[in-house]
Amino acid sequence: MIVMQYAIYGSLRKMLNSNFEKLTWHNKIKNLFYIAFGLAKIHEIGLMHKDFHSGNIVNETKTSSYITDFGLCQPVTENDPEKIYGVIPYMAPEILNTGEYTQESDIYSFGMIMYEVFTSYPPYYNIPHDEKLVILICNGHKPEIMCEIPQLLKDLMEKCWDTDPSNRPKAIELKSQLKKYSNYNYNNEIKKQIDKANEANKLNKNFIQYNPKITHPQAIYTSRHLPFLKSKKVEHDTKQWDFEIPEDII
Repeated sequence: MIVMQYAIYGSLRKMLNSNFEKLTWHNKIKNLFYIAFGLAKIHEIGLMHKDFHSGNIVNETKTSSYITDFGLCQPVTENDPEKIYGVIPYMAPEILNTGEYTQESDIYSFGMIMYEVFTSYPPYYNIPHDEKLVILICNGHKPEIMCEIPQLLKDLMEKCWDTDPSNRPKAIELKSQLKKYSNYNYNNEIKKQIDKANEANKLNKNFIQYNPKITHPQAIYTSRHLPFLKSKKVEHDTKQWDFEIPEDII
C-alpha cells in the first residue's frame, strides 16, 4: 500500500476552473514557483518528465503545486522515438518533428502551463488536437494571449516556448526568477507591471474566464499514444516524423 498526501484542490486544471477569479498575481507566481522547483529537482538528477501538463500537477492549496505521474519519466539518455505519448498542446515542436524528448521539451511544456495559469485557458482549447495542430506547432504557432500579462512574466513564458530549444531557460533559472518575482512588494518593476496588468484587465470587457463547456469536442487533454506520427529515416541516420496531411489544411 502506498500512502500519499491528499491534494484537496485536485489537479491544477481543476483548481484554475474553480478558483481562477480568486487568484492574485502573487498566487499565480507562487504556484509556478513550486512547479519550477519540482521540475528543477527532476532535471538535477538527470531525468525528464516527458508528460508535463496541468493534469499532472496537483494542488494541496491554491498556491502549493506538486508534479505527479512519473510513468513516462526517464533519464535524458533514454528515448524511444517509435513510441510517442503526450498531450499535443504541451508538446514541443522538436518532439513532434523527431520524436526526441529532452529536458528542454519539459521547459516548453512549462511555458504552456504558465500560459494556462496566467489566462485560465488551456492551450488550444477551441480546436481539434490532431495532425493540423501538430503542423501549426511545428511551424511555430502559439496560443492567443487574451489578457494582459506583466511584461517580465510574459517574456519568461515566451522564452520557455521558444521554437529553438537552446534559447529556453533551465528549470533552475525559472525557479530563481519566479522566486524573485513572487516577492514583488520588494521589486518595484514587477509591481508596476502587475498594477498595469490589473488595470488593463479590468477594462478588458472581452476577457471571460475559461469555461470548460466551450472546449472543442476533439480537444484531448489526457496523455495518449499518437499513432498518426510515423517515423522515417532521413540523411545521416537521423529520424523525422512523417504523417498524412489532411487535404483541407492547404
